[in-house]
Amino acid sequence: MPDSPRTMLVLAHTGKDNALRSARLVLERLIGAGLAVRVLETEAPDLACAGATVVPPGPEAAKGAELVIVLGGDGTLLRAAEIARPARTPLIGVNLGHIGFLAEAEPDGLAQTVDRLVAGSRNG
Repeated sequence: MPDSPRTMLVLAHTGKDNALRSARLVLERLIGAGLAVRVLETEAPDLACAGATVVPPGPEAAKGAELVIVLGGDGTLLRAAEIARPARTPLIGVNLGHIGFLAEAEPDGLAQTVDRLVAGSRNG
C-alpha cells in the first residue's frame, strides 16, 4: 500500500494582513514540497489557496494531520488547540500578535522554519 501524503492543517488570524501574508507563504511552501494541506472553510476565502483542501472547522479538521501550523496571536493559538486536542495533533504557533506567550516561532525566518519542518519530519 502506498504511503498517504503527509498532511498539515494551517490556521491563521484572517483579520490581520501579516497573518494572511504569512499563511499564504506557508501554504505555498508546504504544497510546493508535495504535502497535503488543509485550511478551514471559514478561512479559505481569505487565504485564497487553490492547492489546499477546505475542511469544516471542528475536531475532524485535524484528524490524521501530522501538525497544525498556527499563524496569529495567543487567541488564534488557543482556538487551534481546541481543534487539535481531540485529534491529538501537535501544533506549532507562529507569533504574529502583540505578546505571543504561547507561540513557539517568530515570523522572521518563517520560510526556513517551514523548510525545517518539511525536511525534519521527512527524515525522521
